[in-house]
Amino acid sequence: MNLTPCAPLAQGIYDTNLKQDLTPLFLDQVFIANWLKNWRESYFRLLDDYKIHTIKGLNRIEIHQDSHTDNFSFVYWYKTEDSGSIRIIYTISDYWIVFQDVDLSINIDNKISDLVELADNFSRMASATQKKLKRYATLFYQKTEKYFKKTNHIMLGDSIVTKVIRMTADNLNQKEQIVLNKSALLSCELDDLLK
Repeated sequence: MNLTPCAPLAQGIYDTNLKQDLTPLFLDQVFIANWLKNWRESYFRLLDDYKIHTIKGLNRIEIHQDSHTDNFSFVYWYKTEDSGSIRIIYTISDYWIVFQDVDLSINIDNKISDLVELADNFSRMASATQKKLKRYATLFYQKTEKYFKKTNHIMLGDSIVTKVIRMTADNLNQKEQIVLNKSALLSCELDDLLK
């Protein structure tokens, strides 16, 4: 006999168990009776509103620079099994790109390089700067893939946004920004960078 939560017999069992568990916790028994009548409908409505995605694969990477803050954003667009898309956004201060002493010593992944879409103004940048952006794109891709491996390629919501990754602590807003050196950036995981 299949006693899944959707089977009528199982629903009766679960409702009875819920009533036994909740009755001693509440003085207002009318509230509990009404809640028990409606909990399943509320649960499924909330479940429909809660977006759970299974990631299929990387679609494209957009890199652009904010004209007000000069921060660089690396936006990774992934396809999902429900034919939708999600995005992972890493933001770094321009110091990571401008200063030579923070150049990464990692190889550019050709697959990633082919998926990178540079904003129009980047296409006029020096070749060395474009390569540097693609090295960061490779690093962030590696962090994202490691994260998805931990979550079995399941993601809640439509986007993940990191704190702004900075090199200096002046006027630091700890809710929105994080200060790292090169070695910490290389070794940290996506989870460490989240708001």
